[in-house]
Amino acid sequence: MTTKPEQLLISLCMIVKNEADNLARCLRSVRGTVDEIIIVDTGSTDATRQIARSFGARIINYPWNGDFAAARNAGLALAQGTWILVLDADEELEPGSREDLLVCAKHTEYEAFFVRIHNHQGTERASQTLTVNPILRMFKNRPNYRFSGIIHEQIAAVIVQETPDAAMHMGTVIVHHYGYADGVVEQKDKISRNLGLLKQQLEQSPGDAFQHFNLAVEYMRLGDYGQALEHIGTSLNLAEPGTSYVHLLYKYKVRCLAVTGDYPGALEACGQGSTLFPDYSDLHHLKGALLLQVSALAEAKTALCRALEIGASPPLYHTESGLGTYLTHTLLGQVCQQLGEAQEAAACFTRAAQLQPDPWPLIPRLTRLFKCTGREPELHGWLAGQLPGILTEQRQELLRLLVRDGCYTAAAAVVGGGAAAGEMARGAGDMDGTAQSAGVMEAAVRDAGEMDGTAQSAGVMEAVVRDAGAVDGAAQSAGVMEAAVRDAGAVDGAAQSAGVMDAAVRDAGAVDDAGPVVPPAADLLKLLQRAEAASAAELGFDDITALLNHPAVVPADRNTSLPLSAVAAAVRPWILLADKVLATLATSAMYSPAATAARLTLPLPGSAD
Repeated sequence: MTTKPEQLLISLCMIVKNEADNLARCLRSVRGTVDEIIIVDTGSTDATRQIARSFGARIINYPWNGDFAAARNAGLALAQGTWILVLDADEELEPGSREDLLVCAKHTEYEAFFVRIHNHQGTERASQTLTVNPILRMFKNRPNYRFSGIIHEQIAAVIVQETPDAAMHMGTVIVHHYGYADGVVEQKDKISRNLGLLKQQLEQSPGDAFQHFNLAVEYMRLGDYGQALEHIGTSLNLAEPGTSYVHLLYKYKVRCLAVTGDYPGALEACGQGSTLFPDYSDLHHLKGALLLQVSALAEAKTALCRALEIGASPPLYHTESGLGTYLTHTLLGQVCQQLGEAQEAAACFTRAAQLQPDPWPLIPRLTRLFKCTGREPELHGWLAGQLPGILTEQRQELLRLLVRDGCYTAAAAVVGGGAAAGEMARGAGDMDGTAQSAGVMEAAVRDAGEMDGTAQSAGVMEAVVRDAGAVDGAAQSAGVMEAAVRDAGAVDGAAQSAGVMDAAVRDAGAVDDAGPVVPPAADLLKLLQRAEAASAAELGFDDITALLNHPAVVPADRNTSLPLSAVAAAVRPWILLADKVLATLATSAMYSPAATAARLTLPLPGSAD
């Protein structure tokens, strides 16, 4: 009596060509999860086939004929599993999703499962996720389920056509994709290849809404937004109601119109899309960014708050990491800053830093805001309570940033462990109400956290967000700077060359060979205290340069991969002198608002400063 062979559960089907650099990672990620591996090789000349064999794969030699669907279907025809799983070589299954995939395979009441494709900026799983796309990647192995389309081949429509009542499930399985990482696109020349195949496909089926959508995407990647808009419009006209990518068509329409400067058109498209997809936080975020561009600050705040109420877009939407969470908090912080709502702005920047995979880019904004709104003495305690990792893991970078941005009180607190800031602030008489303000801001951050949905990271609107950081009123700021230059006339050459910092160095014993050796930190602390106490007329270029180049700020053994550029070395002291003058003007009722705005818009220290 012969035993019936056990039915295989999951068959992995792939098409590859010259993927020796990626294939092993992909196959390792599904080891123990799939029951068979079928690889259609379309002409590899590297070690792809040897690697596939080492994982026990069945290899099909398939000469490339320009048709992705045909190549995929060649593998499907040989699959023995109950389910077909489709992956590309530049993808890998999230380790934590292996069990989830097996659970999905037990639910035979479904015909197919969507997975979450995380598209990465880099080529490692730890690199930043740019977009998250729900894509159908596992389906029942039925002979009538076959891919269609010579490029961007699809199977969902075929399944629905063959099984009209087919149930499909949006699963929690995550697949990481690296094929569009920096440099990889150019290396594989994907855009040129895709354009040629898509045009060929449209010649065969000019009314294919999906291929018009794909062609629009390729033109966007080329920067040809006019052509992209043409195909977006055609796709919107052809797409059936309920088509899975219509929300993305509206989002891309907004982006194309925004980058070409048609803000009214982009806002109109936002409204149309939000009406159809009210829970798509990406559109609310983009609306907020556009309104900020046109200085409609109150309306921008409303749109961004709506995005935060939704949180990260629900799983059925294609989205970008950070929209509805940390990127939206960052943009809302910029809006609040321009509205003069400093405490709320600080709360937003803090919440963004707490949610962002790498919080450091938010720290310069946060420290600048504390400094320019009179709350610098609170900064050390604020970071200790809200972002402790910055103080414990990036202390040297923080000290360098604070010194290079003229936050002498906060820098002294880092050097002295927090105590120095209180002493400096009490000496200046600036500590009134600090505890109360800190309490208000902590509550604001808690409130900001409650606005998040599910906390879960480019494109044209990233540039919109960056550009939106500029504060209106440049002419007004310029006027303040002219006044600052006039008022700074007391800073004569003698003060610049000698200055109070020379005295500080002498007092610290740093230039007295016969005196005691002073630890660099103690020396720096005295210099910081003198710099904070000095008036704009007393502080000179050489004084600030001495601080910027102090060994406790720039240790001799630090990583010099980003040395201080000659331009930065020449310009940064002048920026700090201008800030010192503006800080003096900010105490004047006449100049205060404009002076504070001007201080906020001074260039932030860069990574090479």
